[in-house]
Amino acid sequence: MRIETIGLVVCTGLFVALSGCAAMPSKANQAKIAKFQQTIPTCNSDAECKAMWDAAQLWIVHNAGYKLQNVTDVLLQTYSPGPYDTDLAVEVTKEPQGHGIYQIVVRAWCNNLFGCTPNALDAELDFNVKVGAAKP
Repeated sequence: MRIETIGLVVCTGLFVALSGCAAMPSKANQAKIAKFQQTIPTCNSDAECKAMWDAAQLWIVHNAGYKLQNVTDVLLQTYSPGPYDTDLAVEVTKEPQGHGIYQIVVRAWCNNLFGCTPNALDAELDFNVKVGAAKP
């Protein structure tokens, strides 16, 4: 084999091995992801949805690393993180599920390869707990 071919095979194998490891969450993270899915806040009345939407806005103000950029009846969105930043950016959507039921879904992220401060999944779980408890 030529040296270029060997180098390509080695690089491709290394990329596949590394990306395979990165794609497999640990058992602890799998449990957190399952808990996140199970605890997504839902509302089914105007009063309940308003209380939870207000709680979502307040949670963002207290926990996100960026100010709110977009605020509508169905979207709360902070400014995006800068390169390599560990601060959390947040997006929350109010998604119809049918029959007057809505889910309040959060997504938190940063632009740092090594992780966010606080951890994005932990922050999302905290959001679900606090917003879910805001029912009137």
